[in-house]
Amino acid sequence: DYTAEDGPQDVIAVGGYALSRGLTLHGLIISYFLRNSQMYDTLMQMGRWFGYRNGYEDLCRVWMLPSAEGWYTHITRSFEELRDDLRYMSQINAAPKDFGLRVRSHPDSLMVTARNKMGTGQVFRHSVGLANCFVETAFLSRDADKQQANRDAVRRLAERLRAEGWGPETGADHRGGRLLSGVPFDSILDFLSDFQNDARSLMTQPEPLCHYIHNRADELSTWDVYFAGVETETPSTLIDTSLGIRLCCQRRSDGVKFRNDPHTLMVTNKQRVASRGVERTGLSVGEIKAAESAYRDEKRLPDGTHNYPDVIYRKRRTRPLLIVHLLDFGEREDDLSRERPVVAYSISFPRTAHQRDTVEYLVNTTWLRQLGAEDAEEDEMDGDDDGED
Repeated sequence: DYTAEDGPQDVIAVGGYALSRGLTLHGLIISYFLRNSQMYDTLMQMGRWFGYRNGYEDLCRVWMLPSAEGWYTHITRSFEELRDDLRYMSQINAAPKDFGLRVRSHPDSLMVTARNKMGTGQVFRHSVGLANCFVETAFLSRDADKQQANRDAVRRLAERLRAEGWGPETGADHRGGRLLSGVPFDSILDFLSDFQNDARSLMTQPEPLCHYIHNRADELSTWDVYFAGVETETPSTLIDTSLGIRLCCQRRSDGVKFRNDPHTLMVTNKQRVASRGVERTGLSVGEIKAAESAYRDEKRLPDGTHNYPDVIYRKRRTRPLLIVHLLDFGEREDDLSRERPVVAYSISFPRTAHQRDTVEYLVNTTWLRQLGAEDAEEDEMDGDDDGED
């Protein structure tokens, strides 16, 4: 109780774990949020701080680290996709058991398990639906040999495509890169199999990913392939010509959490490889306008809106999109012109007519512990008030 008989007062509340569990601070205006959590339930508990009353929107402020902002962005996107799945399941008159499987199979469900709930020395088998999902290699290896192997893999992809009449040089210019449309999926499978995936990039494990694509050959037989680049070139830009085209490499930052890790490279603090809006690549102007118009109508936004989530373009796709990234890592002012690119990729999967078709990923307790060790310790301190949620 921080009320006073002589009227309102200014109060600063300082706390650690306690402030994350159901505490309401009346009249809260400004929050400085430093806690770093990757667990959905923990983040959403803390999210209640960030509300406001009508008429006071201009007074409220939340300050947080870029990594925390990235996780809230990630969760918000996941919930938006889940709500979209709900609407879609309703449209196709799916049974409750189908919807239940879809919820449990959401790719981001791997983020919710804490150490005190997972046992010891076991292998967990997770079924994950990839339809209408976006996956990317947010973690990469720092090993020079593996990075070279991935450069060789993307070079072989370009050579295979060229032999079939789909060379990168034949593609359409698109935002500093080259776009190929209607590419047969065999070359895609070869590239994904060749790519040296980091163990932390769970959703891009080559075996289950290729298995999913191969089993969906009827729906995923042709692809759009985008060799991404940037349009603006400076003297410090890394230029790559190994694919038979001239690409200005995309610059990314080295994620702080793994900056001193000798083995793993994390792509940005938000673990995001692709730029926002990239999933409209390959869509027609009409499809893009229809997606944006439907989103504005749903959210009651004005016609001049420019900020759209990528999921609205994804659900308009009829072909999957492979985005090949040639990256350089450094700050904006660094001269990286003499470096060698680091290869990463992203895939945007369209919807499927087989909603229950999933992929099984094997995850051991070590991986889960490394992913969420800090959160697990916090959950243990908080007790079992969350039960089995």
